[in-house]
Amino acid sequence: MRERNLEAIAELMLQVARKVEAEANASELKPAQWAALRYLEKAAPSARTNNAFARYHQTTTGTVTLTLKALFEKGLLRRESDPDDKRLVRFEVTPAGSEALKHDPFRSLVKDLWSLRPEQRASLLDALTDLLIESDRDC
Repeated sequence: MRERNLEAIAELMLQVARKVEAEANASELKPAQWAALRYLEKAAPSARTNNAFARYHQTTTGTVTLTLKALFEKGLLRRESDPDDKRLVRFEVTPAGSEALKHDPFRSLVKDLWSLRPEQRASLLDALTDLLIESDRDC
């Protein structure tokens, strides 16, 4: 594949990301807040912590703390101390947080992906997974 084609692929990926981010910025929550809600909704209870989300989102715990605090103050999350280790705080999505997720701008991208044929979706999933693994090796 020629370099120009690789650059075109990279530019298209950025355009898709910008579209989703623009929709997220136009909403009540910031993109990082949407990402935190999505993560916490799906994460195992043991992974619903500042540190686990920071690792997943590849950011600092300080940034994550501010993000989760904002969601807590909006009533979208609740905090629970770990019964075995009081220093550890776990987060749960509240019913209001679950309701907010129904309007997550990310959902429009999921809807758009349905327009692809099943084999295209499977190929895209494989390619993006491989790309993420490769990019993690470069770090």
